Amino acid sequence: MTTARSLSLFLPAYNEAPLIESTVRKAVAALEAICDDFEVIVIDDGSADATGTIADGLAAADRRVRVVHHQGNQGYGQALRTGFAAGTKDVVGYTDIDEPVDLREIEVALRHLETHDLVIGCRLDPYGTFRRRMFTWGYNRLVRVLFGVRVRDINFSFKFIRRAALQAIELSADSVFIDGELLVEARRLGLSLYEMPLHEQGRTSGTSHFNGLRPAAHALREIMRYRVRRLWRR
Repeated sequence: MTTARSLSLFLPAYNEAPLIESTVRKAVAALEAICDDFEVIVIDDGSADATGTIADGLAAADRRVRVVHHQGNQGYGQALRTGFAAGTKDVVGYTDIDEPVDLREIEVALRHLETHDLVIGCRLDPYGTFRRRMFTWGYNRLVRVLFGVRVRDINFSFKFIRRAALQAIELSADSVFIDGELLVEARRLGLSLYEMPLHEQGRTSGTSHFNGLRPAAHALREIMRYRVRRLWRR
């Protein structure tokens, strides 16, 4: 076993019953190979299917698995804020239940954290519908222009941060802007960041909850509110 610093990996989940057991088991197996001290935390964001029940069963069978339940669906941003707050180890990171990245890549991310405060995934070959790719392009460009965040891929769901650095960051977004807010705050604090190139894997079951106009509009409103708050702070 390669010894690494201790790691909290959290998995936000909303109505992911077909995928959750497989992903959690893969996550445990991946972390066993690289960490002596780890936890896998499922953030059940008020799922209406069996997601929460399955997660509770996995936690009951393995003390390294924990579950945090939201009362009702509170949104992706709140799920990530809950996950960041729930992590207890030296490094806190997350990815999605649908495994956008091979979980074995976590070992590489941990190596980069030896010299950086924050590691984020960067898609080499974006996957998804044309509309989703256009949303991603527009969102990345908007956040770069408004906040000076110079990264290629802001919202990819593969991010790891030293918990000591995380504790200095205040997050408030409820939408998918949570990723952008994290990077803007990291820039403001002068944290060192590494963009890790990755191949995105396609979803094998279910559908994305972010491929629509309503989530995009919500994210845009939060971006503009955050922009106003930043201007008032100056």
